[in-house]
Order: sequence, then C-alpha cells, then structure tokens
Amino acid sequence: MSPTTLRDQHTELTRDLIFQALTRLVLDEGVHDVSIQQVADVAGVSHRTVYRYFTSREELLDGLAEWLGSQMPKGLDSYRPEEFVDAIRDTHAVFAQQEDRVRALAVLAAGTRIRLRHRKRHTRTVQRALTAFTGHLGEEDARAVAVLIRALAGSHMWSHLTDEYSMDRQQVTRVVVWAVSTLVEALRAGKGPGIEEGPRNKKRSIKEKNRS
Repeated sequence: MSPTTLRDQHTELTRDLIFQALTRLVLDEGVHDVSIQQVADVAGVSHRTVYRYFTSREELLDGLAEWLGSQMPKGLDSYRPEEFVDAIRDTHAVFAQQEDRVRALAVLAAGTRIRLRHRKRHTRTVQRALTAFTGHLGEEDARAVAVLIRALAGSHMWSHLTDEYSMDRQQVTRVVVWAVSTLVEALRAGKGPGIEEGPRNKKRSIKEKNRS
C-alpha cells in the first residue's frame, strides 16, 4: 500500500468538509432540495471546488454513500454467503458511528427520488452472494429477493426504524438479522415467492373436488 500523500490528505479533508456541509444543510437547516452552491457556501469552499469532486447532486449523494461503505472493516463483496449476519452487524455499526450522515443520505435519497448507483451495485453483490440459495427461483424473483434483503439491511431502513419509530439501535440490528435470517433459511429450504402457494392451492383444489 502506497503512503498517503499531502495531496491525498487534502482531498480527504475537502471531501469531509463537503459531506459535513451536506449533513448540516439537511439535518440542522432542514434543506431537502440541496444544491451544489449551497453545499459550497456552508463548507466554505468555492462552487468549483465542490464541482471538482461531484459534478451533480446525484454524484454528491453517491459519494457520501461510497464514503459510508469505505468505513466498513471490509468490502461488502468480501463477505461469504454464510457471513451475512456479520455483514449486517458490521454495516449497522458503521451506521451507528455515522448516524447523522446516514440520516441525511436517507432523507435526500427519499425526498428527491434519486436512484443511487451504489444501491444497484449493492443489490448485484447481494444477488451474487445468494446464488447458492436461489437456484430454484426464476431470474426476476431471485433479483426481487436480493432487492428486498438489501433494502432490509440498508441505510434507509436503519434510519427509518431508529428515527421514525425511535427503535433502539441494538433492537434494529436484532430485528433485521432475524428477518434476513428467516428469508435465507426459507431459500435454503427451497421456498420463495409463489413456490409455497402452489402445493397449498393444489391440495385445496383436490379437497374441493372430492367434496363435489
């Protein structure tokens, strides 16, 4: 690993100032339709400086999401399929440490309906990790399950449960781990969207047929 240069340190400091400004605008000042100029003003840097790192609001939000991911002990795609509980706990630990930035990101992403690129990447990572358990599902259902699990374990859900419902952080982690574990166990048992309904409907039809 190459040593950190002064330029790298300056870049990291500038990006941190920008993220601090973004968080302050959303949480302290209630600004949900944030512009690059507003962020620059609060950060105390020029518009050009912010634009050098983020050319649009979408890139700014994606940059914050990527920064949060960089705080993880290892990349999400480094976890083995059987380590999904560890991945959730490590992710939630980062959310707890960076609570303000997580909430700012959740508010902005939901309020502006911006489709963040990192969400698509995380969904693909989860889908690859679940491949061993979703071979019995169709492609669309396998992707839908991956989207659901990513959403359950993601920053928006964590923020929603801790903020909107005032749930304790540890409780949120326990509930999410339980929910995802339940889904994974169902997949391991060969279950999935629509699969459980078929046999029951078939038995019901046979029973109705005998009655007639």
